[in-house]
Amino acid sequence: MSDAPFFIVGSSRSGTTLLRLILCGHSRLHIPPETWFIADLLARFPPDRPLTPQEVHAAVEVMVGHYRWPDMEIPTDDMRAWASALAAPRLVELIDLPYREHLRRAGKPRFGDKTPPYIGIVPQLLALYPGARFINLIRDGRDVAISFVDAHFHGRPYHADFEWTRAVRLAAHWRAGPHGANMLDVRYEDLVREPEATVRRICDFLGEAFEPAMFAYRDRMALVPERERWIQGKLARPISADAIAVWRQKLTLAECFCIEASLRADLLRLGYAPRFASPAWRPLLAATGWALRILAPLLDRGVPALERRGVFRRAVYL
Repeated sequence: MSDAPFFIVGSSRSGTTLLRLILCGHSRLHIPPETWFIADLLARFPPDRPLTPQEVHAAVEVMVGHYRWPDMEIPTDDMRAWASALAAPRLVELIDLPYREHLRRAGKPRFGDKTPPYIGIVPQLLALYPGARFINLIRDGRDVAISFVDAHFHGRPYHADFEWTRAVRLAAHWRAGPHGANMLDVRYEDLVREPEATVRRICDFLGEAFEPAMFAYRDRMALVPERERWIQGKLARPISADAIAVWRQKLTLAECFCIEASLRADLLRLGYAPRFASPAWRPLLAATGWALRILAPLLDRGVPALERRGVFRRAVYL
């Protein structure tokens, strides 16, 4: 297991970049920018046999054609040449090429990946990388919803496929099955309240020794793709618990009610106490959640239009 890859998964805006920069400070570990293309490759190409030359060419084009490929800082011609030099490679050998290049540059032996949506392909990744480990980062869904709005990310809590909701439910599904031993749940709130104890637990899970130098993460901001640095401004500051329960300051009562109506079941399952906790609220919360899902297309168009016209004096967290 000592060199088995590991994956940071969960929902975006849950502290995954902070954890990536911390772990990149380990003398043995390196995590390139988010890959994203593995899910597309698994959907199109067989992982259990050598690929034909035509499949190799097509798979490489999927990789270098992804809009995030420039973040890897690997010339496309180099990637094509490396792939062409492989004799009847399996899919995992193509996927390994950018990982191995980043390990070479970093001078380290073990790679990880920080692509949160890979929570959806845990079994497939374990088939590619037997013994892989998954660090599932969990954060209060209300704070994630706020961060999605602030970062202009697509997706709102009233969507049935809201990324946080999907990640929470997929993690619960994998945890209850044969892959549970390969997954470690880590709370964002623990990471910022008790950073050393939490990172020690992660290192134990990975089979690595804890190294205090990992916490000099602010020196590693260059690892964040330049186009994303504007939404990662907090990483330039020391670890702080200020980002815990920001919903208490930012959400109006109406916004909080709507978000809890959409996320209530999963918030409770994870142990996050709702503001509207009384059983008397349940019928109205259920009705509100149903109405928001029905009205989702209208809200997606209407709220931004009203914000552009200056109807609201602040961002609407809905």
